[in-house]
Amino acid sequence: MVFQEELSNCWRDNAQLLSSGITHVSRLLIPLAFQYMGKNMNDQMLNGWIKDMKHVRDMLHTKLRGWERDVQYIREQVANYALEEDKKVPGSYILRRPVLSERLLDYQEWYLSFRDDFSAQCEEQQPKAAEMFGLADAVYSFYRINWLRTKYGPSVRDIIDEKWQLEDQSNAVLNVDTDCLQMLADVLDHPTCPLHDLPPETIQQRLQCREQLWGDVVQRSPRVPVTSYLAYTQRVNVNLCLLAWMAVNSFSICQDVPFSIMQSVHDARCYFDSPDDQSCMESNTTDAFCSVSRAVLLLKCRDFSFHESPELCAVRYYGAGLYPNDFKATWSNPLRGYVKPTERTLSYKESLHSATLKYKNFKIDRLKPLEISFVVVNILFRFLTAGLYMRLPHLRNLPGKIFLSFQITGIVQILCSEVVYRMAGVPDLSVMVLIDSALTFLSCIWLNSFCYHMYACVRHLRLPNELAPTEASRIFRRQVLCVLIPWSIVCAICIALEKTARYYLIYSRIIFLGAISLSISFNLVCLVLVGIMYLRTRKSMKQLKIYRKGKFASKKELVFMSVKTVILSGIGIIIRIGFHQVQDVAQLVYCVHIATMVQGPLMYVFFICNGTTLPILKKMILACFNPDITIPEQELCSAAERNLARRAKEQAAVAESSL
Repeated sequence: MVFQEELSNCWRDNAQLLSSGITHVSRLLIPLAFQYMGKNMNDQMLNGWIKDMKHVRDMLHTKLRGWERDVQYIREQVANYALEEDKKVPGSYILRRPVLSERLLDYQEWYLSFRDDFSAQCEEQQPKAAEMFGLADAVYSFYRINWLRTKYGPSVRDIIDEKWQLEDQSNAVLNVDTDCLQMLADVLDHPTCPLHDLPPETIQQRLQCREQLWGDVVQRSPRVPVTSYLAYTQRVNVNLCLLAWMAVNSFSICQDVPFSIMQSVHDARCYFDSPDDQSCMESNTTDAFCSVSRAVLLLKCRDFSFHESPELCAVRYYGAGLYPNDFKATWSNPLRGYVKPTERTLSYKESLHSATLKYKNFKIDRLKPLEISFVVVNILFRFLTAGLYMRLPHLRNLPGKIFLSFQITGIVQILCSEVVYRMAGVPDLSVMVLIDSALTFLSCIWLNSFCYHMYACVRHLRLPNELAPTEASRIFRRQVLCVLIPWSIVCAICIALEKTARYYLIYSRIIFLGAISLSISFNLVCLVLVGIMYLRTRKSMKQLKIYRKGKFASKKELVFMSVKTVILSGIGIIIRIGFHQVQDVAQLVYCVHIATMVQGPLMYVFFICNGTTLPILKKMILACFNPDITIPEQELCSAAERNLARRAKEQAAVAESSL
C-alpha cells in the first residue's frame, strides 16, 4: 500500500507539473517566438504573424493535452496495481499491472514533425512558417524528454496479468460511405496549411464524417450488396488499417482531437472485445472514430507501418529555428510510435486512389461527353418507342400495354437517376438509391407479367389480338393490381429497414436483390416453358406427318426473336447488377453503366423495326408529306365503314375456322 501510494503521488505530481507546463506554454509560446523571430516586422506583418502563431500554439496545445490525459489516467490506474514479494528472489518484488499502464506511453509520439509536414504548405502564406513549426517541435521534445520519463519504485519485476489479444487486422475490410472516404482522399491529395481558418461548413463536414465513419466501423459490415449503379457509388470496401491511417494522419479529420493512448486502447478494447456494448466507450460519438483508429493503427496493423527509430533522438531549437546538420544521434531503444508509412501503406493508398477514391462523382473525364450522348439517345428512343406503342393500333393490345408500362418505368428511372439527381442533386444519394432500386424491381415485375401472358397465349392457343378491347382493358387493370401489390410490399419493407437504422442497410439491399433475382427467375421459367411447348408441338406435328414448305422463321427473324427473349427475360439486369458487385474496378463498372444506355435504341430496333410495325411506321411518315398515301385500317373514309370491314373479316375468320 505504501508503494502504491507513493507511486500515485509521483504520477499526481507529474500530472500537476505537466498541466502547469501546458498552461504556461499556452501563455508564453508567442512571446518566446517573438523573441527569436518576431523582430523587424511592420504592424501588418506582425498582426498576421501573431495570428499564425496562435494556430501553431493551438496545435501544440492539442498534442500536449493528450499527454495530460494519459498521465492523469495512469494516476487513476495505480490503484489497480498489485505489489507482492518475489518468492524466487528474496528482497525483490513483483508488480502486477493491467494493460492500461504507463508502458503504453511508449506508443505516444516521441517527436513532432510539424516542421516537415506543414512548412511547404504554409510557406506562401507565412515565410517564417518553418521557424514557427520548428519551435513547436522543440518545445514538445523538451516536454517529452525532460518531464515524462519518470521512473519510481524499488527493485521490482513487472508482470502484466491482464492480456489483450493483439491479432493482426492488416487484412480486415470494412464497408464505408464513399463521400467521407473521398474527403479523406482529397485531404491527402491536396493538403492545406493548418494556419488557414477552415470554413464552418468544412468543420461541420469533418464532424459529420467522423460520426458516419464511426457508424460504419461499429456496423462491421465487410460488404453491402449493390442494387444499382448509384448504390455502387454510395458505399465502398476499404482496408481497416488504411482507413485508420487516412483518418489520423497530420492533415486529416482527427488533427483537432487530442491523442490519448490510454483512452484509445480502452476504446479499442471495448470495440473489439465487447462489440455489442458500446456504452463502455469513453469517447463521444464524434471522437470515438479517431480514438479507435489510432489504437488500431498502432496495435493491430503490424504490417502497415514500421517502428524503426528516427535518426534524431531529440529536437533542439536554435535562434534561426533550424536543426544542426551534424546532429545524427540515434535513440538506443526502438520507438514504437507510428512515423512514416511503409511501401505497403503507399501501395494500399495508390491502389485505393486509382480504383476507388475517384468516384464520388464516379466519372472518367474523357468519357463524360460519350456518357451524356448515350443518356440523351437512350431517353429519346425510349420516348419514341413508348409513343409508337400508344399510337399504333396493332400495338395497343394487352402485351403492348404491359410493355408500354415497362418502358414508362424505365423512362422514369433514367430521368430520376441520370437527370434529376445528377443535375439537380436532389434527393440525397441514399434516397435516390432506394428509388432507383425500387424502379429496377418494378421493371422486372412488368417483365413477369409480359412473360406470363406470352406463356398463357401459347398454352391456350389464343392470340392477344383476339381479345376484345373491353376485355383487354379489364385484364390489364387486374395485372396492374397484381404488379403493384408485391412491389409495394417489398418497397415498404426495404424503406422501413433503411429508415429505421443504417445497420439494416445490408438487409434492405439483400431483399431487393433477392426480389429482383426471383422475378427474373420467373421470367426464365416462363420462357423455358414456351420453348418446351413449341418443341412438343413441333414433335407432335412430325408424328402426325404434318409438314409445311415454309420455314419457322428467317435468320433475321430468329435474331430478332433471340434478342427480344434476352431483353424480356431480364438477364441483362442481372448481368449489370453482377458487375456492380465487383469492387476495385470502378472504371469498368462505369463503362458498363454507359453501355446500359444503349438499351433504348436496342429496344426500338428489335421491337419496332420488324416486318409488321416498320411498314406501318414508314407509311405514317410518308403520309405526313403525301396525303394520297393510305395507312392500313385507315383507308376507309368513315368509322362505320371501318367497323363494317372489321366485322366482315371476323365473319370470314369464323367461317374458315369452322370449316
